[in-house]
Order: sequence, then structure tokens, then C-alpha cells
Amino acid sequence: MDATPLYRRIMETIRAEIAEGRLPPGARVPSEHELVRRFGVARMTANRALNELAAEGLIVRAAGSGTYVAERRVEVPLLLVPDIAAEIRASGRAYRAEVLKLEAAPAPDPVAAALELEPGSPAFHSLLLHRADGTPLQLEDRWVNPAFAPAYLEQDFRTRTPNAYLTAVGRVVEAEQEIEAVAAQPEEARLLAVPPGAPCLALRRRTFANGLWATTVRVLGPGRRWRLKGRFRPSLPA
Repeated sequence: MDATPLYRRIMETIRAEIAEGRLPPGARVPSEHELVRRFGVARMTANRALNELAAEGLIVRAAGSGTYVAERRVEVPLLLVPDIAAEIRASGRAYRAEVLKLEAAPAPDPVAAALELEPGSPAFHSLLLHRADGTPLQLEDRWVNPAFAPAYLEQDFRTRTPNAYLTAVGRVVEAEQEIEAVAAQPEEARLLAVPPGAPCLALRRRTFANGLWATTVRVLGPGRRWRLKGRFRPSLPA
């Protein structure tokens, strides 16, 4: 006789349907009433199964709307300078990039300060939209010090990310970064295919390589599509 609790059997069934693609990301998950009829269980049992799956991050329960399969998130190492294409591919998804801007332009004052350039000095500017399985994942707005990567504008960033190219030009020896929760502005929301004002994570980073501040970048992505993950060992007193 199967001693598995009934709520666990429901969870295992839904997990299998998600893993096999019968319930893809964004698909509606059977309601409590549907699970009660399907498995012959009490509503409290069905409710527990759905709550447990939501706690695991596999599904999202929206009051008044229903229950849906959560979009798969790409985990990006917080304490490293990662290549988003490699992270997406490592998660089993297809990577694609759209180059929205690739130009030389006068550096705005905050950019000039970050790269230690004279205000208004020419710098290289790129704006890319990174996609995972066709879904917009990150909007990357990057400025590059021309002295660090003079051939930056000649690269094809549809096939190789700016990160991969720049780390090949020079080894990063120092990086500063900050992360904040922000609301998507209208144009950002349009590019990321989310409603205006949707909660996003914004990461700002500048990196030092080859003896100068090489690049400063702002990466923006919907909070429900990617997350930052870090691990460290604090120094403890003897």
C-alpha cells in the first residue's frame, strides 16, 4: 500500500507534468476544485499541495486570477562577473541577443566620473536585450572606456556578449556593484515585455582592468525571471 501522503502525490504529479512540458511556464495549474475531483481528496489537501509547490517556487498563486507555472529563473552569481549567455545556456535554455545600440557618444557626467574620463569625452555605448527561449530576460546598458577596448564597436554582440569580449581583452582585478529594486519605466517595460511599473532588479557594476576603469554597466531584469545568488565565507575571529 502506498504510504505517500495524498498532498505529496498531488505535488509529484504536478512536478512531473511541469518537468515533461505538459505544464509549460505560464500555463494555468489545475485549481483546488479540479484537484479535489481528480484525486478524490479534501480541498484542504489540495490547498496544501499547491501551497507547498508555491513555496518551492514552481508555481505562482495569484488571488482572484488562479495558479500558474512559474517562469524559470536564471541564477546569476552575485560575487562574480558572469557571462549571461553562458548562464542561460547552463540552465538549459536557448540564448539570443538583440543589439539595440552600438555607438560612440559623449559620456554623460555620471559615466565620465565612473570611467575617470573628462566630462563629455567620447566613450563607447551599447544597449542589448538578452533573451532566454525568446523571452526578454535582461536589458544591458553599457559604457566602455575606449582606451581599454578600442575595437569594441567592431564586435558582433549577437554571437558573443560584451562581457565575454571584454574579459578576453583584460582580466578584471576589481569590481564595484550595487543592486536595487526598481519599477520598470515605460520604454524598459516595452522591451522587457512586462507592464509599466513592474518590479525589476537593477544591477550597476563598474570594473577595473588593465590599469584603468574599463566599463560601467546597468543590467535590468524582471524580478520574476532572474535572481542573484552568492556564497561567501566570512572571516571569523580566532
